Amino acid sequence: NPPISGVVMATDCTISLLILQDRDMNLQRIERDLAHLPVEKASTQKKMADLEAEIVEGKQLVKELEVRGKMIETEIGDVEQQLLKYKNQQLLVKKNDEYQALTHEIELTQAKISDLEEKEIELLYELDEVRKNQGEDEAVCCKRIKVEKRFLGRLDEKEANLKSEIDTARQALAEVEASIGKPMLSVYRRVSRGLKFPIIVAQKDAKCQGCHMRVSSSVEVEVMKGNEITTCDNCGRILYFDA
Repeated sequence: NPPISGVVMATDCTISLLILQDRDMNLQRIERDLAHLPVEKASTQKKMADLEAEIVEGKQLVKELEVRGKMIETEIGDVEQQLLKYKNQQLLVKKNDEYQALTHEIELTQAKISDLEEKEIELLYELDEVRKNQGEDEAVCCKRIKVEKRFLGRLDEKEANLKSEIDTARQALAEVEASIGKPMLSVYRRVSRGLKFPIIVAQKDAKCQGCHMRVSSSVEVEVMKGNEITTCDNCGRILYFDA
């Protein structure tokens, strides 16, 4: 980057530019923080939604197991009715082969009832464990939701504070801009495009304190004179002399 020069630069002008930079940086910080707040809020709200969904999912699992339990209970009742029917039929038959056939059906039905009862017991144990875990998980989720809600509240406070600060910051920046000559302000704005702050840095030991590279001899001399705005011939930042 070729150095910029030609605009008169006195010590008080250097101070004014440094103040301008400070207020410019402050305004940009506020604008940047405000722009980032929706992202932070959305992230926090998603965390809360995910935690609430986790609670719903846990309750849904308990409900599904309870429904399965009711279905098994109903099936056991139906099979017991069928068993009673077979036993009543057995009392009425007179032929041995019919009696034996019903005995076989009774045995199969009793085995089916036994299997269903085992499933019911296993399900009850599972349901107890799931209810316990769901209760513990829900308590943890509720605590985390409260934490996220508090954080969301702090973000709302931060947004309100930043919105109240931004007008003051803009006014403060405008006041400094008005006190600086247009040629100097034009150089500042031109230099600030495409560079990260700070854009006004010291030249110390013939090095730019922005890019930390050695400046050319001509730039070094001009900065030491302090008669006009001079920029680093490496990074383009405005330099002032620091003995």
